[in-house]
Amino acid sequence: MGVLCLWGALSALSAPVFAQSLATSARQLPKGSLKLLAYYQGVQDQTVNFTLANAANCATTGGVGFACGQTGDVEAKGSGGQGLLKLVYQPWESFQYYAVGGIGDYALTVPSTTINNKLTGDTPGWTLGAGLKAVIIADTPLWYSPAVAIDASIMRSQYKFNRRFPGGGAANQNNDINQALGMTQYQVALEVSHLFKLTDTLDKKDVQEMGRTLVDPRFDLEPFAGVKWSRRQSDLHDLQDGTHAGGKYDAILPFVGLRIPVYEHEALFAEASFNDGTAYSAGLEIRFK
Repeated sequence: MGVLCLWGALSALSAPVFAQSLATSARQLPKGSLKLLAYYQGVQDQTVNFTLANAANCATTGGVGFACGQTGDVEAKGSGGQGLLKLVYQPWESFQYYAVGGIGDYALTVPSTTINNKLTGDTPGWTLGAGLKAVIIADTPLWYSPAVAIDASIMRSQYKFNRRFPGGGAANQNNDINQALGMTQYQVALEVSHLFKLTDTLDKKDVQEMGRTLVDPRFDLEPFAGVKWSRRQSDLHDLQDGTHAGGKYDAILPFVGLRIPVYEHEALFAEASFNDGTAYSAGLEIRFK
């Protein structure tokens, strides 16, 4: 009951931010383990903050700007998706080190005076990052003793926009732009997980005595969940006149996920968070040793 109350409180206090998927459970790995994860991560209608210190111009040289006279925090909306590869290595007992990289697309809707401008690009953007996970409590067969881990990471993304679509339509207006959106995200997550063995593996001797071919009926599920603290810094750079519009946002965001072991070294997983938009990911995990 206490966990449910805490979960509800964190959900109510959560603020919108595009949190990076962990894509792994809190379970400890064998010493010397190396695994590769390939997955897709997407987001819809996510809030991106821009802090305007002075009254914003109606439009920049490239034709994209914020509403006239705006100051303070201005919210834009972002949507997109990317394919990612994550390499995880655990050299010793407790710490897991990882690197992440991938490419994808992102569109940003920026409010202006009377309409919303949607910024898009033809060239895929990129994401690079690295992180560290520390297993605090190891998983045990007891359902009330799950694994607990802390995950910390830093990510950098870059997207270029070359076209603008005015929300209200504008006749005889040039929609070509030259802008770049850079985002740096610092994230710390507290995660819990537990491996549930739903069926027992048949004893090999018993199966042979029954005159049947040995089949492993194991079916495992490993749910994971937790909360993330994330600071995301955004910078929208007009490459034609050199102007910048940037901001940062701190947030606490709950997340849930499910890992399904398929074989000894392969697994499927999915993860999602829902708060002012939808963020989700799903993919394949392969452990080499």
